[in-house]
Amino acid sequence: MHSLHAVIMAGGSGTRFWPASRALRPKQFLPLAAGRPLIEATMTRLEGLVAPEHVWVATNKKQARSLARLLPNLRHDRLILEPEARDTAPCVALATATVGSRDAEATMIVLPADHLIEPTAEFQAMLRHGIELASDGETLVTFGIKPTFAATGFGYVECGAAVAGGKGACHVARFREKPDRATAEQFVRQGNFLWNSGIFVWQVKAIRRAMALADKDLAAATDAMLLSLQKPEGRVKKSTFAQAPKKSIDFAVMEKADKAVVVPATVRWDDVGSFPALGSVQPPDAAGNVAVLAEGSSHIALDARDNIVYAEGPRTVATFGVSGLVVVAVGDAVLVCPRDKANDLKALVEHLRANGRDDLL
Repeated sequence: MHSLHAVIMAGGSGTRFWPASRALRPKQFLPLAAGRPLIEATMTRLEGLVAPEHVWVATNKKQARSLARLLPNLRHDRLILEPEARDTAPCVALATATVGSRDAEATMIVLPADHLIEPTAEFQAMLRHGIELASDGETLVTFGIKPTFAATGFGYVECGAAVAGGKGACHVARFREKPDRATAEQFVRQGNFLWNSGIFVWQVKAIRRAMALADKDLAAATDAMLLSLQKPEGRVKKSTFAQAPKKSIDFAVMEKADKAVVVPATVRWDDVGSFPALGSVQPPDAAGNVAVLAEGSSHIALDARDNIVYAEGPRTVATFGVSGLVVVAVGDAVLVCPRDKANDLKALVEHLRANGRDDLL
């Protein structure tokens, strides 16, 4: 088997978790995996499958120092530093060039840093299946989650014909962007749509081939970055990285790929996309209150129902006579909002930025 590498994409900002999440402390740094940072749990999930020296983390320069503290076992030279935020296609291009400069025949697992996935054994079995399907050097493999409700916050993958001998895998008929409610309900009724997990397996030569067919600008940028990394200084300039179109890898490549398959995942998966999703991290109490507490914080509830409380540090949050709220107390900020507004926190973050409150970002 070709050498196996894993690239953890960890450059996001996580505005829907403000004020817990900030520019230097994105969602993947939060202790949402049984008290551990999500990115630490992601790395642990790869142990025994990918050699430690073949695990890479793609992030930005601002977050690199914090990452080094969170992941002391990650080799410093396994950080892939994006010169600027340009979405997932440029990130994948830089990662492909980085891994490809070491081994042009390598197989890559590409996955987000901020998901909850269990059990680990089943996750690794799923990845091994993907590695097998990608062994032809041309197929791009993604993994789909069976919908449990008509989600409008996820992209979808439509399953086509079954892959011969693919153990449940199917050819990708098409990718669908985040749908409206009626369309999401239709997808669930049809039964052949899966949530797009954002996890991929492919060989270096396969993703380069797919880029060349789907987005020649992205392919050219990948080639230029590979050439830069093969030079003695081994560094990608910001101007070279900026040649990659600012697009998602789904839109730039996967939606146009001629050889893409999807493996239905059998793991428990949650992208923990906002504070209301914390019920997947901590079960609610008898009154429906969910409290995620870290570093000595506590919660007291009296005549309070269906609230989400997130707190860090030696403090007590008391909810009394209220319902349907999100309450967050972290560092120098406290957030209180209705649960049904918690998915719109990006608007609040933009308001802070527009009013010069960069100290809170």
